[in-house]
Amino acid sequence: MSASVFFDKWNSVSGRERRELIGRCVEYVLSSFPGSRNSDLYLTILALRYCTPMGKYISIVPYELIREFDGILEAIRRTRQLFNERGLYLPTDQRIYEKRLKKARRFKRAVVTS
Repeated sequence: MSASVFFDKWNSVSGRERRELIGRCVEYVLSSFPGSRNSDLYLTILALRYCTPMGKYISIVPYELIREFDGILEAIRRTRQLFNERGLYLPTDQRIYEKRLKKARRFKRAVVTS
């Protein structure tokens, strides 16, 4: 399967279809680039590069360089989350704010009930 299959369909799907497309894209990257199995950052970069319109802006990044920054995406997300939990740098888009708040409440309920 060619990566262009994902790129061509990206703008025409949403919801469940987009999740399925992402699943096929991730499978394509994992099977085509074995190094992506060892680094979520590498996997993310390759998935964006080969499966989304964003790919035309992403050049080749050497795997050795990516290995130096493995884990940074999760660290960045967690740091943003910590700021948000303190009421700092909240999303400017109300829908995103509500989505994150809803997710945090679900997580808190799951932790309390377990």
